Amino acid sequence: MMMPNPMPPMPPEVMDAAAANPEGFADAMGSGMEAFQGIMEGGGDMATAFEAMGDVMGPMMQDIGVSPEAFDAAGDCVGAAVGGAMHMAPGDAGGAEMGAIMQDCVDMMLPPGTDMPAPVQDALGDMGQGMADAGCMPHDVAGEMMPPPGDQGFPFPCDGAGECVVPPGDPGACPQDACQPPPMDGACAEMGGPMMPPDGGYEHVAMPADANMPPPIDPGANMDPGAPGPEGAPMGDAGGTMAGVDPNAPVANDPMAGADPNAGMDPNAGMDPNAGMDPNAGMDPNAGMDPNAGMDPNAGMGALDDALGGPPAGDPGQGQEPNVADVALGQAMDSAMEQGGAPSVDTGPNAGDPNAGMIPGADDGPEDDPSAGMA
Repeated sequence: MMMPNPMPPMPPEVMDAAAANPEGFADAMGSGMEAFQGIMEGGGDMATAFEAMGDVMGPMMQDIGVSPEAFDAAGDCVGAAVGGAMHMAPGDAGGAEMGAIMQDCVDMMLPPGTDMPAPVQDALGDMGQGMADAGCMPHDVAGEMMPPPGDQGFPFPCDGAGECVVPPGDPGACPQDACQPPPMDGACAEMGGPMMPPDGGYEHVAMPADANMPPPIDPGANMDPGAPGPEGAPMGDAGGTMAGVDPNAPVANDPMAGADPNAGMDPNAGMDPNAGMDPNAGMDPNAGMDPNAGMDPNAGMGALDDALGGPPAGDPGQGQEPNVADVALGQAMDSAMEQGGAPSVDTGPNAGDPNAGMIPGADDGPEDDPSAGMA
């Protein structure tokens, strides 16, 4: 048998939840499988059984961190991968073989070097066995899990009429570019036989001239809760939100449609380089620099006044006589004359009189009459 190529990737949100809580993840899968089997045993069809599986698993997955959108995307991816592999598997494969197909497909959906935890791998094996126990055959399961031919995610090329070019159970009819062998160290390899390609591989047919490959599934396209699509789509349901969705199609009610991404994005907005940067802030050159501080024009004059016999400092007018300074200066000059022979100062009755030697005024007393005593 062969596997689809390329394999749709598993949504990261689902991988993270499986790694963080593998037991809870496996319990959700087991409960979903019980719901599937209950519908089948009650005479229901496989589409209704898959829907019941999703109804049970969805809330349990949400409890461990998988959003409804991620759960739907994972269902679409698993449906395309597992459905495509079961389409090329032997039509009479049993439960163990279907379980191995599911285990290998999920491993191939993970990034290189990433392994699904053991409890989840065991649950995948049990799911394959549960489908067989419910009376489901590989090709019937494949037809229910895959999207319709030509829709996004359909794993095989279609001809000009829109029909799949690969008949069920005939991996050699798949063009080589559209398929790949199971892992050489996987679950299918352990079973061997028809679960692996023959030695030397299949003689793959050439791609038909009018064939076309449907676009692969982009699991990220379904991460938007507002993305169009029916609610509650079951895992692998062809009517799921991923079926036929162009990942590049415009989003309905996109609030950014036609919006200029640079509108209102002035690179200098709110970026005034001088905002809050007053160059003179705190730089008053006169701050604390009163030019008259400590510069009392009378400061230091008190000592001179004391030396000259004047009033105390700070009261230049108190008790000062008009000629005291002159008298003191005259005494100093007298002392110098006694030592140096300079002319002496008048010590007569007019000594100290600032008007001495001056011509008296007309009102300073009677003048001598020059004719007095003359006959």
